[in-house]
Amino acid sequence: MTRSSDPRYHDAMERLLGCAVLFHGAETLADLAEIDFATLLAQSGLGASADGLELIDTAEALRSEIQIGSDFASVLERMDERARKIAVDRTYARVPRKLAVLGDEFGVSRERARQLEVRLRRVVEEATSGAVRRAAVWLERAVGAAAAPDRFQRILDLLVDDAPPKWRRAAEVAVMKQGGYEHLDGVVANGVFRAMVDEARRLAPRYANEAGVIDEEGLRQEIGADGISEWEALVRNARLFRVGGSLVIRDTRRARVFMALRAIGEASRRDVIAELAGLADNSSLSSLLSSDPLFVRFTKDKWGLRDWTDEPYEGVVEAIVQRIEKAGGAASVASLVEEIPARFEVLPATVRNYLGTRKFEIDGDFARVAAAPAVPLKDLAEARDVAWSKDGTPALRFTVGLHHLKGNSQKVSIAVAQHLGVGLDGSIKIPFERPEGVDDASVIWRSYDPNGPEIGRLREALLECGAQPGDEVFVLLGREGLRLLTDAAEFRLSAD
Repeated sequence: MTRSSDPRYHDAMERLLGCAVLFHGAETLADLAEIDFATLLAQSGLGASADGLELIDTAEALRSEIQIGSDFASVLERMDERARKIAVDRTYARVPRKLAVLGDEFGVSRERARQLEVRLRRVVEEATSGAVRRAAVWLERAVGAAAAPDRFQRILDLLVDDAPPKWRRAAEVAVMKQGGYEHLDGVVANGVFRAMVDEARRLAPRYANEAGVIDEEGLRQEIGADGISEWEALVRNARLFRVGGSLVIRDTRRARVFMALRAIGEASRRDVIAELAGLADNSSLSSLLSSDPLFVRFTKDKWGLRDWTDEPYEGVVEAIVQRIEKAGGAASVASLVEEIPARFEVLPATVRNYLGTRKFEIDGDFARVAAAPAVPLKDLAEARDVAWSKDGTPALRFTVGLHHLKGNSQKVSIAVAQHLGVGLDGSIKIPFERPEGVDDASVIWRSYDPNGPEIGRLREALLECGAQPGDEVFVLLGREGLRLLTDAAEFRLSAD
């Protein structure tokens, strides 16, 4: 027994109409529009079983009016074999065969095969146009501009499944073509829907902010898609992305970090941002946060969106300099020690430590930026971190730590920096002559660094020479090139 002849559906309709008459005095179908349907279900006793009475199943009762498969098939059946083959393999095929292939099978040219197809389409369309157009109207009423493939197929089945199996696919394609429906990514859609997809793709950048996050409601209204149920399929086919509940132009780290910070609502640490952004590796997050103008540093350890502050953190020293400049060239030490820790989450001792460097001059309770800080020349022979090779060449001497192999710098004496030609607030890069082909070393001396100058970018050279934590190494100090040695026997070492 088919569902269309199942007495459950006929009984349900009779009950509903009977209750409309008995309880509400309905006389015509128009009267039904005035009755609350939920009340009618309850009065008819169908409330508990209503979920089991699917409308798409009861619609099968309309088959005699809406099905066109048999009519469509009868037209094809009356054609000759060659015409029917063109219909199935080309004109009404989901994946049409090439005309050249069909022409070879029939022993005719590609052009002749095209002519046969044109004539066939005209004949079929003339004979079935009324039925196919009628089915396409029913199809659009049922599915709208787009529907999920399984739902679309169920509706289409109602329209054409009276066709013999060998013609059914052709009938499906005929109705879909008439309605302008095509299979897209995860949805079957008509021309209206596809036009919205194109518009969404074109207009999305206009509705995206600097991070690529889209004003979804604005975009949806702009393209007239408020009533579209398959919105997610539309944006997917527009090649937009859904990330963390937001719509974005591209799924990038920048967009993810922006959305994470917006969700947090305040400056936060890297690990917290990375976790909320779904970034498994946050090792390079500092680089993104430092280089992208969307983000700024709020404290030594916290980052946020630039719109949240008009005074990004650029380090304690920069904060001290800015406040001195705003104060007209001299600022109270007490005010600096009070304001900067409160604003940037650093210790008061840190501020005092920087104020004690050569970068600043203290006059009573006031601090100024030193005009031209200078350091007397230091004797290399008195430097505790210098050893001498047997031929008299000076070398930087230090013990390798794990921090060196992770990329950290090595602090050096003032005498070493001056010997290499680096003065206060200066820097220089020097290549390695041994080992060859590794990163150049960098020597930097910042006037605000209380620990003095440093030599960096040693990691690659140390690894190339096989240095391990705890090893003592020597860097021969030549201004034109450095040489890394690991054999202490090459040097004259003092008793210490």
